[in-house]
Amino acid sequence: MEIHQEIAGTLLKHYRFLIATHVLPDGDAIGSMLGLGMGLQKRGRRVTMACPGGVPENLRFLPGSEEILSADDIEPSEYDIVVVLDSSDLGRIEGIYEKLPSGIPIVNIDHHATNKSYGTYNYIDTSAAATGEQIYKILVSMNVRVDVSIAVCLFTAIATDTGFFRFSNTTPTTLRIAARLVEKGAEPGAISEQIYEARPLESLKMLGRVLDTLRLDKTGKIAWLEVYDDWMTEFSLDEEQTEGFVNYGRMVRGVEVAFLFRESSDGKIRVGMRSKGEFDVGALAEELGGGGHAKAAGCTLDTGSIAQARELVFGKVYKIMGLAGD
Repeated sequence: MEIHQEIAGTLLKHYRFLIATHVLPDGDAIGSMLGLGMGLQKRGRRVTMACPGGVPENLRFLPGSEEILSADDIEPSEYDIVVVLDSSDLGRIEGIYEKLPSGIPIVNIDHHATNKSYGTYNYIDTSAAATGEQIYKILVSMNVRVDVSIAVCLFTAIATDTGFFRFSNTTPTTLRIAARLVEKGAEPGAISEQIYEARPLESLKMLGRVLDTLRLDKTGKIAWLEVYDDWMTEFSLDEEQTEGFVNYGRMVRGVEVAFLFRESSDGKIRVGMRSKGEFDVGALAEELGGGGHAKAAGCTLDTGSIAQARELVFGKVYKIMGLAGD
């Protein structure tokens, strides 16, 4: 029996579910949560879905997204089992894991190589391009009929974590599953438009400001951008609306690693990381207390300033690359 079949069997033994995913969720996190939640509901289960901070604006088009609660709204005594999605460690579901009663079984479903295997049951598949692939296999094993709503959610999960199938994590299995979801009613063009072409005007104005900070280090292999908290206030934006800005650093010819350093309202520095060479930003992020993939990762630092965060991060990058620092 394969692991997704075992996990499907484990899930079907329970009735009251809490499904949670990580802070600052992406399309894979929210799409996987909704796909699994609707699938379990089809099997007669009671499902609560929760995410620290709620659903980002650009993902609210997904069917069922209005049912996702924030961490403040959940009552841990109401559940038999917890399913944590797309999260390398429990700290990523901040505000939720602190409420979990001792001894409650946890199903950990993820595709990050940095996952800590913290669950009572663990389904970690680093060959999967997205957690959405794993959820699709689980639903098939549970004999859930994938309808158009589930298809839209899981296609969004897979498409966003592969850069709409441009990234190197895209595999034949990824494309086969995506094709099945299209056959079930997911419309790639419509989903792409919602994700990438429905930004608020203020977000694009902010992008212009952030691009003015784009710099290269002396080697030309590292690019970085900066976002300051007072800019967020000026443009009336949430952190989620800077998602993807780091990719502009990755686009520069010759750059191997790109970073976005973003001041947070809590005084911490969020660091987004992207790689297009051999450099493993997932391993770097883990060393700094974060996590992610080899090509896309992130962490949060208590350095006090972007300049100090940049010095810390670049020091580690130069050491790994065998380069002398500035």
